[in-house]
Amino acid sequence: MAWKGGRESLRTSTAGAERRGFTLLELVVTLAVIALAAGLVLPRLGDARGLALGAAARRLADTLAYARDRAILGGRPMRLVLDLDRGRWELGTPARDPAAVIPDVSPLGRGTVLPAGIRLAAVTAGGTPAATRGIAALDLEPDGDALPARIDLADASGRRASVVVPPAGGRPVVQGPSA
Repeated sequence: MAWKGGRESLRTSTAGAERRGFTLLELVVTLAVIALAAGLVLPRLGDARGLALGAAARRLADTLAYARDRAILGGRPMRLVLDLDRGRWELGTPARDPAAVIPDVSPLGRGTVLPAGIRLAAVTAGGTPAATRGIAALDLEPDGDALPARIDLADASGRRASVVVPPAGGRPVVQGPSA
């Protein structure tokens, strides 16, 4: 009988014992889940600036589309003034100064400042050379027949997006990142 009692004392079951720590399998599974999540999220973090550039370009295109519609429906010209040095634009009716506007009362008429790290790189209208500094103004006439224009935006990493205004009343389109 002594032998039988000795065998009972060699139990290996942990049903009643307290468990401490993690098994190797639990650690491996946890690390695999973390690695998978990081693999999905980290590549998208670099695109955040590209998304901001695309959003700024779309906002500018929407402002131009609104200005063109407002000029046609209101029967009076609209002007978009772009300050390339400060990275901002303002929409309104033309003022006496060719680089100024009487601000429009709509939310799109308020001055808009580009997000940090994004700038107005160049403005080209008609066949004129590109403006890369200072103030540029685009007049949108009531007959809808504006000169073609291109407004280039850029971010700190060199990515570019362009807002292209086609002649003869076409809707402005965004070309470039996240278009």
